[in-house]
Amino acid sequence: MSEDSANNDPHNNLSTGQRTLLIKSASYASLGVALSLVVLKAWGWQETSSVSLLSSLADSILDVFASAITFWAVRYSLLPADSDHRFGHGKSEGLAALVQALIIAGSGLYVCYEAINRIFLPEQITEPEIGLGVIIIATAATVILVGLQRFVGKKTGSVAISADAAHYQTDILINLGVGIAIILTSWTGFTIIDPLVGMIIAIVVLNSAFGIANHSLKILLDHEIPLKARQAIEAMSLAHPDVRGFHDMKTRFGGNHYIVQFHLEMEPDITLLRTHLILDEVEAEIGKHYPDCEILIHADPLGFAEQRDNFA
Repeated sequence: MSEDSANNDPHNNLSTGQRTLLIKSASYASLGVALSLVVLKAWGWQETSSVSLLSSLADSILDVFASAITFWAVRYSLLPADSDHRFGHGKSEGLAALVQALIIAGSGLYVCYEAINRIFLPEQITEPEIGLGVIIIATAATVILVGLQRFVGKKTGSVAISADAAHYQTDILINLGVGIAIILTSWTGFTIIDPLVGMIIAIVVLNSAFGIANHSLKILLDHEIPLKARQAIEAMSLAHPDVRGFHDMKTRFGGNHYIVQFHLEMEPDITLLRTHLILDEVEAEIGKHYPDCEILIHADPLGFAEQRDNFA
């Protein structure tokens, strides 16, 4: 996952109300689908005794917890800044994504355990038609959910929703693998196929968990915002006719908005009032492209010697 795509640049024309509605709708849908699939897959596992279907059930049970965490996190992240949280509550989305990664990893390890057990204690799949029907329904529901989540994640920049979408994209692969396992095992009678597919699913799940954890840690540890956004902000600042230089830019992703600070150089003989107006004009221009961006600008007189950072 690239830095630019992972961060889902939160520069859009949505109002706060529209963004809130989209995020809440996606979180409701996620939790509803997760609960429905647990019931469906539990019934399917009881009817088929398929370990690969059991692995998918285990994943769906953990999906409920993950979706519940997302449900809480997106609501908390939407709370306005207050006296104790001056930068808002957006980082709760990064925390939720990290917890999701841990849950997903637990799911993958459990599937590994069950697959190894079934390799040594093979069991034939019963009622494969039921198992296949369950997987088809689960896959269709998950595809629709992922489509909604990807749309909401792109429009709102919500990290928690995007992490949930990445999680459910893995579920689609899991469901396809389970379907293949059920078909091949029932057709060939080779019971080893079912646990082997379960093992492959576990590896995919663990890899997904690693990717989500890596992205969430970037948010929690104040990783820089995407290079493209940094370059755009610098270009907009330098485009102002009274700005003579730009340096010492520092940025971080607040979970649902950018936090940016930098220094601008101007002619040393302009008034404090004019300096203030220039900074306001630069902020306004950046705000057109990044509406939720929180900006702090320090004004420097051109040619003034000062210590600067040496980061590229």
